[in-house]
Amino acid sequence: MRKAMILGVLGLAGTLASPAFADEFSGFRLGMNMSSDKLASDLFFEPALEQRSVHMDRFGYGLFGGWALNRYFAAEAGLRGGSEFNSNPFNDLLATSDDFIASHTDVKGADISVVGTLWIGKKFALFGRAGMFAWKAEQTMSVGNYATAGPPPRPYNKVSVSTDDTGFDPLFGVGIQTVLDGALLRVEWQETEIGDLGVAGAYNLHDSTMNSLNFSVVWIL
Repeated sequence: MRKAMILGVLGLAGTLASPAFADEFSGFRLGMNMSSDKLASDLFFEPALEQRSVHMDRFGYGLFGGWALNRYFAAEAGLRGGSEFNSNPFNDLLATSDDFIASHTDVKGADISVVGTLWIGKKFALFGRAGMFAWKAEQTMSVGNYATAGPPPRPYNKVSVSTDDTGFDPLFGVGIQTVLDGALLRVEWQETEIGDLGVAGAYNLHDSTMNSLNFSVVWIL
């Protein structure tokens, strides 16, 4: 997914990039982004006294806006969400192929950050981001087994336990951008963390780091 996103961005930049773009970037801006998100965590499954390092993927998206003081400095704030992070990290504990132990993590939130830009000529720039991410996460563990008669397989015995939490953690990002007529086209790497999630006697998800490869379009208003 990430390779396809980068190729798409480069193709779009080559097609749409204009040789002329206003030197003034001050004022309001509005943007939207798509992302390939990864969540790396340690998952402790208490009934089996087992711990696994899990790496989960999802498709992410967001909307943001901000204000640019000039071409070098801006402040931005936005909302982000995406599909669930899903994993089956305990397959080696299963008695049969019809059994499952599944982890589902839903993360969404809002961020605010400052963006500093270093221009390389008039059309390309490197930029860095520092800010905070206010997140809400819900973690669900499901244990059960599937019916074997007839496609598609459906669970006929399933028990789920869920918990949720909120937090406020640092957010960092670096990226490169090019200019279009009245817009910026960005590819950016972002990283943040979420807090521990768990239910006593069931599971605990901790030391979670979320990173994202973002493709965004920013319109200068």
